[in-house]
Amino acid sequence: MKANKITSIFDFTKSSSATKTILWSGLVAGILDAIAGVIVYYIFFGLNPLQVLQFIASGIHGPEAINSGFLMILAGTIYHFIIAYVCAIVYFFLFPKLSFLRKNVALMGLLFGLAIWLVMNLIVLPQSNIPKSPFDINLAIVGIIWHMVLVGLPIAIITSKYYTKKEN
Repeated sequence: MKANKITSIFDFTKSSSATKTILWSGLVAGILDAIAGVIVYYIFFGLNPLQVLQFIASGIHGPEAINSGFLMILAGTIYHFIIAYVCAIVYFFLFPKLSFLRKNVALMGLLFGLAIWLVMNLIVLPQSNIPKSPFDINLAIVGIIWHMVLVGLPIAIITSKYYTKKEN
């Protein structure tokens, strides 16, 4: 019963095509991730939303992006959503191939969010141009939770709805 209440939140995303499903899941995850990022980076670092987007852009353009203008804000937004859509695409194509993803959608979504956080923080970010900072356990815990709940879970639920509808 609880799973039905959670998934009913995403009824608006029932899609008739794979493309629409990927677009919805990437958009929802990207928006929720952006909102969480803005709130968390304000609390931890005092950054405003535009500075958060410039910080994202610094991953490719280096630290000078943080003090740049509109183009770096736009670049950060684009990079952020590219990452969200890559996550949505990966999950969408793995879902029919890995049966365990279909067994417990909520749990697998949460674990996918954890995997996203791990890949980003252990592989992607260390290879980027983002200024290095010391490890902060509190920020890590908050980041893991937000990626599990606000990124992995919506992608899993929206993707599951597509494949469930397709099977019926």
